[in-house]
Amino acid sequence: MVSTTAALVVALSLIPLLYLLIRAAQKPVNESIALLVRVKTLEVVGTTALLVLMVVLLTGFFGLVIAAGLHFLELPAKPWLVIPAVLPLAIPSYVFTYTWIAFAPGFSGFFAAVLILFLTTLPYVTLASLAGFARVDASQIEVARSLGLTYPKTFFKVVLPQIKTHLSGGLLLAGLYTMSDFGAVSLLNVDTLTVTIQNMYRASYDRTAAAVISLVLIVLSALFVFADENIRRKQQAGVAIKTTTIKSALIKRSSYVATTSALIGVYAVLAIVIPVYVLLSRFFSNTVEISWQLLLQASFSTITVALLGALIALLLSIPLGILLTERSNRFSQFSSRLILIAHALPGVVVGLALVSFGSKLGPIYQSTFLLAFAYSLLFLAKSIASMSASLRAVPTGAKEVAATLGLNRWLVLKNVVTPIAFPGIALGAVLVFLTAMKELPATLMLRPTGFETLATQIWSYAAINRFNEAAPYALILILIAAIPTFILSRPDKSDRNETHAELVG
Repeated sequence: MVSTTAALVVALSLIPLLYLLIRAAQKPVNESIALLVRVKTLEVVGTTALLVLMVVLLTGFFGLVIAAGLHFLELPAKPWLVIPAVLPLAIPSYVFTYTWIAFAPGFSGFFAAVLILFLTTLPYVTLASLAGFARVDASQIEVARSLGLTYPKTFFKVVLPQIKTHLSGGLLLAGLYTMSDFGAVSLLNVDTLTVTIQNMYRASYDRTAAAVISLVLIVLSALFVFADENIRRKQQAGVAIKTTTIKSALIKRSSYVATTSALIGVYAVLAIVIPVYVLLSRFFSNTVEISWQLLLQASFSTITVALLGALIALLLSIPLGILLTERSNRFSQFSSRLILIAHALPGVVVGLALVSFGSKLGPIYQSTFLLAFAYSLLFLAKSIASMSASLRAVPTGAKEVAATLGLNRWLVLKNVVTPIAFPGIALGAVLVFLTAMKELPATLMLRPTGFETLATQIWSYAAINRFNEAAPYALILILIAAIPTFILSRPDKSDRNETHAELVG
């Protein structure tokens, strides 16, 4: 029963990929080859690859430094410093972009896109690294220090090898986000694969050409996914049994403390202070009357469809989460890979597929359900990760004791497993909800006629440089998104940082 339901979920998640393969096959082979090898396509692929490389390198370096400081150093108000390091998760890349364009007229081009996407994705790497540091065997650090290794040498020889999988997970998400981003690169006039696909879809309505280019994006995303999987496989092959150890003593070196504090401060200014300052100044200087009815309607629509998408993703993740927890076979491993590759599909590709799919289903086409279903497909991997990780956290002994007391499988699930796993599962649903609220390309393609979300309203005003009118919608989106972001990074619940980062990985 579980395997059958899981197979159905996998089949649903493959709808966008199957659509692209079928649509791309409709284009003659010679035309597809000519499209792929033309100078413009090669330039776009090169731009996308270089953008991803630079963002990954920057987030990898600064994410590691900030996370190491937050974990190993004795910092003032240390628990609360996590907030400015994580809060930018509440701000979509297109909001970052429009605030920076308003703050610095002329802000445009490739390096501007690097900065924006670096600000957007750094929290993923920071959180993933924090989770990795929390699992480092402190006894090995003490041994290395007793042998005379300096702190930097201890970090590179002892600590870094132990957190490779966590770091790889954060970089994977940063890379996939950069690869799939549409709003920031479009506003900054940078031609990437997502912008090219969207332009093909909107301008010429040549869906076969758009499907061919989409396959290029999928191949690049799949390479990224398999590289991360290879790192994990090697790490697992060499993992040793970890004994319980006390936490290592916090480092008090003033130069390290000053550097970490300065980095967090600069990041907070670039990613929080400047965007919020611009939004507030534009809001109060706006001379155009705000349509409060439209603002409230867009807010309600955003929350409603994001909640529905998170609920669908939660329901779809149950069978696969159980399957991945209870048994490890070829089907479960194959399913996990397919879901992860499907997770690599950007919103523009999923939107393109579901536009065609939904147009054949009558009432479902241009409905809020189809939009919510698109959200669930886009972020299903996050929900499955939280589901499987939470179910694995349930002690086997507790389930065995319940079974010996005469409880059947479903009563064990209801009375033992669910109460223990629920907090982690709910956290995953919150993460899906947060991400769905910010999704732009799929929303632009699949929203019903007259259905406006905060993201579409921000985009419609920012695209024509009406920044003052976009400010109220951006402020409301940030305020709403800040609530789940704070839940994910509460300083009084430090274990949640690790749980969130496990979802990233």
